[in-house]
Amino acid sequence: MRNLPGAVGVSLLLVLLTWLLLRGIDSGEPAYAATLRAFDDYALAEASLHRDVLQARTGLLRDYDTFDGAAKAMEDAVGRLRSHARTEGLDTRPVDRLAAAVVQQEELMERFKTSNALLQNSLSYVGLLSTSPAFRADDAQLAPATSALAAAILYLARDTSSDALKALQDRIDKFAQQAPEVGPDAEVARAMLAHTRLLYGLLPEVDATLKAFIAVPSAQPLEETRALYSRHRSVVETSEQRFRLLLYLVSLLLLIALVFLGLRLRARAIALRRRAAFERVIAENSTRLINCSPAETEARLTQVLESFSRAIGADRAYVVLDEKPSRLYVWSRDEKAFPPGWPNKALTLPGQLGVAAPDSITIADANALPPGPVRDALTAAGVRAWACVPLIRPGRVQSIMGFDAFRPIRNKTFPVPVVRLAGDAVANAIEREFLDRERAKLTTRLERARRMQMVGSLASGIAHNFNNIIGAILGYAEMIEPQLTHGTKPAQHIDEIRRAAERGRDLVDNILAFGRRTDARVRPVQVRALLEEAASFLRASLPSGVEPVVEDVSNDITVSGEPAQLQQVILNLCTNAAQAMENGGQIHLAVKLEEVTDLLTIGDVELSPGSYVCLSVSDDGGGFDERVARRMFEPFFTTRLAGTGLGLATVREIVRDHDGAIGAESKPGQGSCFVVWLPAATSAGAAAVEPASLPLGQGETVLIVENERERLLRDEEKLAALGYEPVGFEHAGDALAACRAEPGRFDIILISQGAQTRDGLDFARVLHQVAPLPPVLLAAASTINLSVSRLAEAGISEVLQWPLASTELAAALARCLRKPGTLQS
Repeated sequence: MRNLPGAVGVSLLLVLLTWLLLRGIDSGEPAYAATLRAFDDYALAEASLHRDVLQARTGLLRDYDTFDGAAKAMEDAVGRLRSHARTEGLDTRPVDRLAAAVVQQEELMERFKTSNALLQNSLSYVGLLSTSPAFRADDAQLAPATSALAAAILYLARDTSSDALKALQDRIDKFAQQAPEVGPDAEVARAMLAHTRLLYGLLPEVDATLKAFIAVPSAQPLEETRALYSRHRSVVETSEQRFRLLLYLVSLLLLIALVFLGLRLRARAIALRRRAAFERVIAENSTRLINCSPAETEARLTQVLESFSRAIGADRAYVVLDEKPSRLYVWSRDEKAFPPGWPNKALTLPGQLGVAAPDSITIADANALPPGPVRDALTAAGVRAWACVPLIRPGRVQSIMGFDAFRPIRNKTFPVPVVRLAGDAVANAIEREFLDRERAKLTTRLERARRMQMVGSLASGIAHNFNNIIGAILGYAEMIEPQLTHGTKPAQHIDEIRRAAERGRDLVDNILAFGRRTDARVRPVQVRALLEEAASFLRASLPSGVEPVVEDVSNDITVSGEPAQLQQVILNLCTNAAQAMENGGQIHLAVKLEEVTDLLTIGDVELSPGSYVCLSVSDDGGGFDERVARRMFEPFFTTRLAGTGLGLATVREIVRDHDGAIGAESKPGQGSCFVVWLPAATSAGAAAVEPASLPLGQGETVLIVENERERLLRDEEKLAALGYEPVGFEHAGDALAACRAEPGRFDIILISQGAQTRDGLDFARVLHQVAPLPPVLLAAASTINLSVSRLAEAGISEVLQWPLASTELAAALARCLRKPGTLQS
């Protein structure tokens, strides 16, 4: 049925060509030739008839059968002419007049035959009698009269005028007077007179018949008939010529259509070849992207953009992700830098063009666009032709893949479905990189949670007993110390015992500080004030040969955190630096702002793009080697006999709790430098937040599931105090029904593992399938039995310690709402 219109069109075209061909063929040529032969036959028969009549009149023709043959030929020719006229639908009146002329000629011919027979008979008798012996030459009177009579008859036979008739009458009369009335010649004389008198009346009559026969008007109807057929033939030939011309024009149009169709087929074949080549490029590069690791994604994406650009003839290609700041993957044929603001502005062009959710946008020539912001943006970027494909990543930030050309596109194909496949391949690669990055972060958080849980369990298990033992040692040492003389050996031994017990107590405090989870109050902190306060503490506590040097810091630089913990970071780093300088020296503290445009790896932490405050602490100590650098942040690892191994470990945990990272650079004998990266807080935000506030929400709806009624109410109060709208459920079925009824209602899902009768991960997986967009947080009492693969399959974004602490909950919720890969509201 799909080919029916084409088949009908071809059939109609064949019918038209056949009809034109038949109408253009000279089908009347045989009939017209027969008509011309009929005209020729008529003319020949008429001429023959006239010739025979004249010969008969002169006496040269005695047989009148030829008259009938000529007459029949004329009748047959006229009949053929009449039949052809009727067949062609012509006017038959000229043919009828010609037929009437033929009938008239036949009548005169019959009269002529009769008269001419008598005439010739009489002439024969007259000739015979004029030479008869009866009219002897010796008859002086009758012989001359006979000769004169014969001469008059001959003259009358040649000329039937009145004078000739009068002369013949005179001769007849004279011959009658001289003819003998009796005797043997009298009978001959009487016969002579009778035939002479007959010729006298017959010759004029025959000549009159002959003249009437010759004067029959057949020429005019014959010419009229011939003109009629000539005009008809001219009309037929003109019509046939028009149809032949029309056939030629239709054939010419058909030829042009075939040439055009051939060119279209050729262009289609070229487009299909280009599409096949582009599909092959897509398949090859999709394989590259699928098989690449997250670390290779940027390099592979650059290669893919190059391949796509060369396949479609673009000069530049890029992928833009609308993150804060924007994340870019770019390629340029000339390897030159992109113009300022480009390709970031490309994200706004689809909206400015008024195209909602397009598969792709293609602009063949930017100069052909009407004046406006789109044309101005493309012109400012030096782009003449532009194409873009939105990268569809449900629940993620807006992103596009764009192609620039410095020349207008002419006769270039841009296969939208194939380019859509290319965009999907790139979007999948970016999504896979994002998921791998989130998986790595989740793995790191899970490992840290396990480690913290182990340390916390260890601390809580030994702290009280160990403190009781140390307390007893210190108590007995203090009681016995006054009883001993100062400076004696026993006094010195007791002093060493007391100092060792004090170091043990400090170790227990450090362990508790490292493993304890506290509700720290996060607020914007001015880094300048933080450093000034730390410097005053350091000058009082550091050895006399060590001097802290703080570089000038702007008042605008702020971070969001808990001041005491940040102070502990600075003090621990400076204490570590002071212990590394055995001969004293300077500890340099410096602060600067850094903009991270791409993912930045510091140690085993990846920093998302954004603004960061970099706090560096450098010393002139002995430094350390690669072996120490790999393990120095591990708990209980130390290179000093008197060290606890918890100073740098505590620093790293505090920095990570603040969504930051710490790195170190050092070489043996050349000192060391520790750099702490902390997310910068905006000045406006710092001025607006109260000093003792946590990161607050903006009314986002949080679905929380907890099977204990009292704990559910407390957790809902915590969420409400943090600026969120909690919707709590004691039963998992009720929560699942709410998600199914309104999948887009909730911004975050919080599941307490204690709220499930069997396994919180299974319930999280079901909820994530029903509502895939909201981040899912899991609060677990223990993370020992949790694996990263199970968390990733269930769609878990964060793992929190159960029961919930306000500080950790606020930080986790803030992280989930501002993740660079998550759609912002």
